[in-house]
Amino acid sequence: MIKSTAPTRIDLAGGTLDIWPLYLQFGNPPTLNAAINLYATVELTPRSDRKVFVKSKDLQCQARFNSIVSLPESHSLDLILKTLKYYQPKQGLNIVTSSKAPPGSGIGGSSALNIALHGALNAFTKKGLSKKQMLEAAMNIETQVISVPTGWQDYFPPLYGGVRSVRPGFDGVDSVTLPFSLQKLSASMVLCYTGNPRRSGINNWKVMKKALDKDRAIMEKLKKIAQIAREMDKALTLGQMKKVTALFAREWEARKALAPTISTPHMDRLIAGAMKKGAQAAKVCGAGGGGCIAFMVPSRKRESVVLELVRLKGQVIPFRFVQRGLRVQVI
Repeated sequence: MIKSTAPTRIDLAGGTLDIWPLYLQFGNPPTLNAAINLYATVELTPRSDRKVFVKSKDLQCQARFNSIVSLPESHSLDLILKTLKYYQPKQGLNIVTSSKAPPGSGIGGSSALNIALHGALNAFTKKGLSKKQMLEAAMNIETQVISVPTGWQDYFPPLYGGVRSVRPGFDGVDSVTLPFSLQKLSASMVLCYTGNPRRSGINNWKVMKKALDKDRAIMEKLKKIAQIAREMDKALTLGQMKKVTALFAREWEARKALAPTISTPHMDRLIAGAMKKGAQAAKVCGAGGGGCIAFMVPSRKRESVVLELVRLKGQVIPFRFVQRGLRVQVI
């Protein structure tokens, strides 16, 4: 059996600007994020025949096919099936996928699962792709599945782990590991799941179209996010926790201005309650509209903030930041 695992992530600053060609309009700003120990897992076992069995524990969905050739063009498990078609395994197999990320949480669960799937299939088929090649294939397949451009940022933490600065350039997009203490960052953050995800946060495609049409209001808001990302990159590099916390708060204000629907009334109540109990900053993860909120909290206030979030019907998720990325094991 091949077991492949990849971490999800918490985005710190610069999201939305990791989409081509948006970053080119703002001087190639970085996007900052960090891998966390809520893993996506793919278990792959070979079969003695040519049949394909796919099971998603998260979607509570499974399907059987006679062979790779018989895979349909459209299916609820589209991402997995299109990735199978890309790798073209020469024998049958069973694939079971799962993720510790709650549904619609905004912490990159689908991208982590995507990377874990590529890791397993790359090993199984001996295709020999590099990490960068797997990243590009994963991103392009996901773009085809969702039919809108995807950003780069979500694929780097699952592959490489750590605190990352995703840096676009004229000759491609890469990332570097920043030397910020994972222990310090873990001790300073609380993650809360609202349990009520819905698709009404940032619509990156609409934002992108408005920016390319030179909508002045959108351009100014994105310019602020780009500047915050540059400052966050520097603060993380220098290990300046107070500055990181202040920039985290500024990023949230800039993101709310860009898309007011990123937050729900329930999220607003959770944020207000946590701030009253001593949280220093809060930010909705991902595109928002439900899902997770990350809070910056001093250690002495952590317990009171957690108790308040639970009282307000939030689900506090234990986690820590991790250095490890994709791990593929042959068992």
